[in-house]
Amino acid sequence: MTPVEEKQVYRSKQRRGHGGLVAAVLAALACAVAVGLLQIKAPQAKETEQAIYVAESTAEELPEAAAPAVQVQTKIVVAIDPGHGGVNPNIGAEDAGSEGCGLREADITLKTAQLVCEKLEADGRFAPILTADGTEYRKPIRRAELAKAAGAELLLSIHLNYNADSGVAGFECYPATPQLATNADSLRFAGLIADKFAAMGLDLRGADGIRYIYFDANDNRYIRESTDATPLADPTFTVVQECGCPAVLAEEGFISNAHDVALIASDAGCAAAAQAYYDCILAYFGLQ
Repeated sequence: MTPVEEKQVYRSKQRRGHGGLVAAVLAALACAVAVGLLQIKAPQAKETEQAIYVAESTAEELPEAAAPAVQVQTKIVVAIDPGHGGVNPNIGAEDAGSEGCGLREADITLKTAQLVCEKLEADGRFAPILTADGTEYRKPIRRAELAKAAGAELLLSIHLNYNADSGVAGFECYPATPQLATNADSLRFAGLIADKFAAMGLDLRGADGIRYIYFDANDNRYIRESTDATPLADPTFTVVQECGCPAVLAEEGFISNAHDVALIASDAGCAAAAQAYYDCILAYFGLQ
């Protein structure tokens, strides 16, 4: 081999040696990069696993979405109290109330009260209760307790008046008296009823058909007009005072007067009175 050839071979070996070194360096770098990537990806994978675990844990810890509250539509409880009825053990006979023109008060009040209840039930917004149905005698305090226990928001007690003088006539009603917390609302309801019965053709007794009645220590009754708002200690009608809600006792006419009987005690009269009471109840609660 000539010196020139030896130099060429040497240079060629040098090139191959450098090439191997470069390849080795590149391979090392590739490994380093790969390891680095793995080190970078590993925490990422770990973080991802942790994130999934947290998400699952959180999902388990979170309570299920509460079901939407169901709004219960409560009906308005109205107590209708038909005056008298049933056998009174204190007298050993039926409590028929007043009698006149061949009619009995208990029969008329019960029929009218039942018609009012039917209208309220058909309306769908009310839950009417009868405090008595004529099958048994119930004292006024028992009637009041039944209304209160039922959660009544209003009580209407239906009665008829009587006078030995058949010429005496007219409508009057008795709301809760001024010393009672239910006075204002009772007075408002009484005004609605008085206006309705006046429109039916009945005369209004007293100043405006609305009066307060009291019983003294000897159980003697006395009357004050609705214009007299003086609070008095004496009680009023038990069913009105003890029912726990606004209340009115209506003496819708005189059973002893033919004119009044024609308006409120015949079949047509009972229906007309029931419609009037129903309209007043709607107005009282601001309904149509």
